[in-house]
Amino acid sequence: MKKTYFLLFGIIVYCAFQSVNAQQIDRIQRGQRGYTPPPKISNKTYIELKDPYKETDIILPKCIEEFKLDAFEKEILKSILIKKFENQNSILSDKKNSREDRQKKILDLEKDFYKELSSILTVEEIEQYKVMDFVESKDEKKKKKRKRRKNRKTSK
Repeated sequence: MKKTYFLLFGIIVYCAFQSVNAQQIDRIQRGQRGYTPPPKISNKTYIELKDPYKETDIILPKCIEEFKLDAFEKEILKSILIKKFENQNSILSDKKNSREDRQKKILDLEKDFYKELSSILTVEEIEQYKVMDFVESKDEKKKKKRKRRKNRKTSK
């Protein structure tokens, strides 16, 4: 008899704690103010492959403007940039490389790139190239968008 009461009491206590735990009283629940979802943990390395021609189209005008390159130097720089991005994509897309191997190969690629740049640019210009910011600004994106819209309207 005592065993059954003790067992029944244990089951009731267990159910009570289960319902309290299910409510998560101490936590902010989904849908409430202040709720931030838990971060998604990914063990994979995130690698973004770049389109060589798009990247070259972003970098080339800024370099031409900054270093005042002529048509011949422009074409050389364009081919060097495309070659660099294609090699970088091939290194990053190779699954056999570990992260350290990729970093080492990309650093070697950067060194080779700067050596090739020395054929058209001076040492000071190469140092200036290293610190240049090639991210498209909002104004440049707006200008491109407007230009595309005009081209669409005129072509129709």
